[in-house]
Amino acid sequence: MKSTVMKMWLGASIIAGMSAIATTPAVAGSLTGATLEGSDYLKYASDGTNTYEAPNAILSTILQGDASDPGGNVELFASSETLSNSDFATYTDVTSLTGDIGGKDITLSSLTLADWNSDLDSDGITLGQEWVSDALTAHGLGSYASSNFIVNEFYTLFSDNGGLQRFSDPNISYVNQNATGHISIGLAGHLDARDAFEDTFDQLEQMMALLSPGFQLPLPPSIRASEIVKVEYDGKTEYLYGFVPTPSGLVNLEDGTSHNATYQVGFLGAPPEPSSSEPQDVPESSTVLGLIAVAGLFTAGGKLRKANC
Repeated sequence: MKSTVMKMWLGASIIAGMSAIATTPAVAGSLTGATLEGSDYLKYASDGTNTYEAPNAILSTILQGDASDPGGNVELFASSETLSNSDFATYTDVTSLTGDIGGKDITLSSLTLADWNSDLDSDGITLGQEWVSDALTAHGLGSYASSNFIVNEFYTLFSDNGGLQRFSDPNISYVNQNATGHISIGLAGHLDARDAFEDTFDQLEQMMALLSPGFQLPLPPSIRASEIVKVEYDGKTEYLYGFVPTPSGLVNLEDGTSHNATYQVGFLGAPPEPSSSEPQDVPESSTVLGLIAVAGLFTAGGKLRKANC
């Protein structure tokens, strides 16, 4: 009986060990073959405390971070905030980061005015209108976002104040993919971008008060908003942005405020394609030795029983 119990226990151990090997999750992938298209960009390296301009930094090193340790970043359309509204309105150059993720091409780009005015899903709402509505809603102002008039006026004033240039130059920290295909993009930004919105809130409140005395548009104590990145992947184009930052533990050495937050955005891509150059998961050596030892016990047990017959 004791022999039978031992056999069952050993058999279960082998099955459990083999099962653990078979179900080991695939290692997450990251952007490979990264290339910059266009010349209007800045590379920022990180020393773990600060980010700093590093023109000669290797792109793959800059982009090797993740949500817990974003590292450096590359800013696309670095000159955007120097453009006047009239210059931005006619600007058509695009700066892009391209590469391969999970066996498929991906392109991440800066924005032009044409992007802000685009309507990819043909629902009659432009990117700019949708972004304003989402920003208001994310900061507890959903009742204002339900008014098309307020959203349109907010967008117009924000644009007149040069706000579009401020959010058209995404800083890419990393592009990673997990085993299920989900692609995560880290956008370096500000924990609080309130200064970019203050004038617009004040102007809209004053304008609306003339039409509706007593109207108030409360300015949130802090405003969290990422820049927008245009993503082209697997034949589709979309714009990604976020309003939930994670402190990066970093700050830009030059201005003392930038890059102190990471906004992770993403989408579900195709599961990564297997690559012959990628190392395959193998059992730990201790597991292999344990299985060999167990097999030896079975063999030895069988010989002993035959000898005692």
